[in-house]
Parts: sequence; C-alpha cells; structure tokens
Amino acid sequence: MHFDASPALSTWGPGIAYSRLLRFRTGPDVALPSLEVVCDLCSSWRAIDPVTFEFTLREGVAFHDDALVGGRHLSAADLVYSFDRQRTGPNAALLGSIDSISAPDGLTLRMGLVEPDADFVIGLADARSKIVAREAVDLAGDLRAGPTVGTGPWRLTSTGRQGLHLFEAFPGDDLPYADALQVHLIDDILTRDAAFAVGHIDIMEVTPMEWEALRDRVDDAVSLVTPGTGSGVEIGLSPLRAPFDDPDVRRAALAAMDPDRALSVVWLGAGRLTFGFPLIGPDWGLDEADLAGRVADPDRARELLSGTRPAHLTIRVGRYGEEYIRHAQIVAAELRSVGFEVEVEDVTRLAYAEAWRAGDYQMLLGPVPPVTAPNAYLLSVVHSAGPYNIGGPPDAELDALIERQAGEYDPQVRRLIHRDIQLRMLDSATRYMPVAHASVWAAQPWVRNLGINVAGLEYAHWASVWLEK
Repeated sequence: MHFDASPALSTWGPGIAYSRLLRFRTGPDVALPSLEVVCDLCSSWRAIDPVTFEFTLREGVAFHDDALVGGRHLSAADLVYSFDRQRTGPNAALLGSIDSISAPDGLTLRMGLVEPDADFVIGLADARSKIVAREAVDLAGDLRAGPTVGTGPWRLTSTGRQGLHLFEAFPGDDLPYADALQVHLIDDILTRDAAFAVGHIDIMEVTPMEWEALRDRVDDAVSLVTPGTGSGVEIGLSPLRAPFDDPDVRRAALAAMDPDRALSVVWLGAGRLTFGFPLIGPDWGLDEADLAGRVADPDRARELLSGTRPAHLTIRVGRYGEEYIRHAQIVAAELRSVGFEVEVEDVTRLAYAEAWRAGDYQMLLGPVPPVTAPNAYLLSVVHSAGPYNIGGPPDAELDALIERQAGEYDPQVRRLIHRDIQLRMLDSATRYMPVAHASVWAAQPWVRNLGINVAGLEYAHWASVWLEK
C-alpha cells in the first residue's frame, strides 16, 4: 500500500480491507457525480484557521489482526505514520498541500496546510490514502507480500494470482450488511458475461456496448450508470495555431459540434458535458440555458464563419480505442457541414500525450490523465501559469477566479465561482470535455441497496450492499 497507484490493488484487491481518515459519500440516494467527503475513521473535523484542521477519531476502532498489534486499538499515531509513509511514495501528490501532521493525543489528529486548499480533503478520501499498522510494515519492511491488516468492514481471508480476492465481514458500526465479499478480476469478456448470465456473478462493471448485448441475454438484469469525475473525452482547440488563433473560429467550431450526438451514437449515453475538471456535485455544471447558442448550433457557427475563407484543420486523435476514432469522425463531419476543411489523423498514445503536453496540434481529441480534484486540473492546465497550459493570450480574470476558488471552503460560494470559470472557458473555446465518462454496472435482480460512487476509486459502497434471493 502507499507505493502502488493501481486500482487493481487499492480498490479491487487487498486494499478493500483498509480504512481511510475520510471517504466519499456513497449510497442509492447520493446524486452523482459527487466529491462530497464524510468521515471514515474520524467522527468529526473542524477548521481551526484556513490552514489548520483538527480531526477527532472514532473510539475503539480495532485492527483485523489483534495478535500482531498486541491487542491495541487504532490511534492517531497510526494515521501520522501512514500519511508520513505515503508522502515518500508515488501517491504523495494526494497529500501535496499538507505541510505538517501531528497527534496531540490518541484520538486527535492535526494537519497544517501549506496554503488554503479546499481540495485537501479529497486527497485524504482517495482510495490510495490507506491507514496501515506499523507492525505489519515492520515484518518485512514493506507490504508487498502482506500481511493485510486493516480496520475496515472487510477482512481479507485469501488472495490469489488468478484475480480472486476473498473477504469476510469484520462487523463494526452495523457494517457490512453481507457476510462475505468475493472480488473476481476476469479479463475475458465472454467468460465474465457467461458467469453473470448463469448467476455466478452478482455485480460487474461493463462497457456501454457490453451492456447493450448483455441485457438481451439476461432479461431480469438491471443496470446502474455512475457518472465519473475528471476523466473522459477532451477536445482541445489550440489558440496558438491557425485557424484557431482567431477566437471566433474557435467559437464557430464549438457551435458546430453537438456533444449529445456523439454521446448517444458512440458512447450510448454514458457520460455528460463538462470542462475537464471534476464536478463537486451534479449541480456544479452548466445547464442547457448556458450552452444555448454556444454548442450544437450550426447556424451560429456559419454566422461566425461568414466572410472568411474555409479553414483547413487536422483533428489529431489518440489510438485509445475505436470509440475515440468514431467520435473524431463525427466531429469532422459536423465541422465540414459548416464550412471547415477537415481531416482526421489518428496517432499513437505516446504521440497524443506528447502533443497534449506541448500544445502541438490544431485540434486534439482523446482522453486526458484522470484528475481527482478541481484544483489539480484548474491550476495545472487552465491557469495561465500552469505547467500544462498550452499558451495563448493570458486571461487575468480567469486566473483570478481559479486562485479564488482554490482555497474557498464555503461550497456555495465555490460553486458560483466554478460556474463563472466554466462560462469563461466556454467563451474561450480552447478545450472542453464533451463526454465525462460514466461507469456502467450490471446487477442481478436480487442485489439490494446498490449505490456506487467511483470518485477517488471509492469502494465503501460494497459494505452497504446485500443480496435477497
């Protein structure tokens, strides 16, 4: 733990046995997408000042291996140890805004920030911010071969190389609702679908296309579409390259594109339009009235292009799957219909990533590296001084909005700032995400209380599910 960024370990493997200080809210009643955090190992927290926070831990939290830890319960010192350990490895960026961590007493944890950061709690809730027992680490110097000694509702009983992880209930605070959890990592789609069809699998994640085929075979299966955060299909229009060095040409291109068409035809409705950074809640995005006249309006596109010569452009699309190529072809057809001369160039993943970082493109279509919090994207990609900002005329007002929201702890105030940021990004027309990906889950009819939130690789929802056969 702490030194592996793979969700195969943190979210689908032995990592399920561990708790965190905070977690993301889950449940059937949670409106998604949501980055709302709630206590996991804590009972409450408070701000002493904008850069100092104090967490009160739950009493009597037990480790899974009582003999290894000498019969003691979790204390604040375990969290200090775990976070200090995490800050030396590849997941250190999740805690990047934290300057100091201390334990004034056994049930109190205090954190000092480098500067005000409204997103620091998102890093603490991330599935990779595990709380471990020092005694387990000391056995071999790391946790690569175990033992897995957590404090969560599931205790690991066995794990194998064939992708099968078995857990048993470790009751506490009325969770979990089920007696056991089995996680199968099955790469072969046909094998996975066959196991689901005969009832050997209760819940599984599928692609939208897989679900279309599966629901015809399993009549009583149900699906759950879970909006994600910070990953999806991004379209970038470079303000440093003709013809998009002209703001009206960029706006015309945006108006020519209908995100709903590609979303429906290519992605089967599993997604929504955003501007690249994760939404804190479903009401933090723009609405249809904001988008009217700016997207899916070819007449407006022709009006903006009137009096100009047809602009030639190349859409550079990464080879991340057939869906991306098809999406680029739909966009190309939409742009041609309003007067652009367009060609589609598919490139390797490496070439795409290099073009994204360097701004070496006219128009780019493909995925961006997933980000877990708004500040991670806004400060690094959108802000004029961000390391991945591709340049163009600086927008001092947009930069000021980004800086204001970064340390704004009042969610209502921050939501309004986020709306202003999105409107300015929409008007700038340099990048947007026509499809923020959603995950699709197939479930058997006997599954109850299924409420999945995929934010931050969350896995707490499995403790609240039960089966009714």
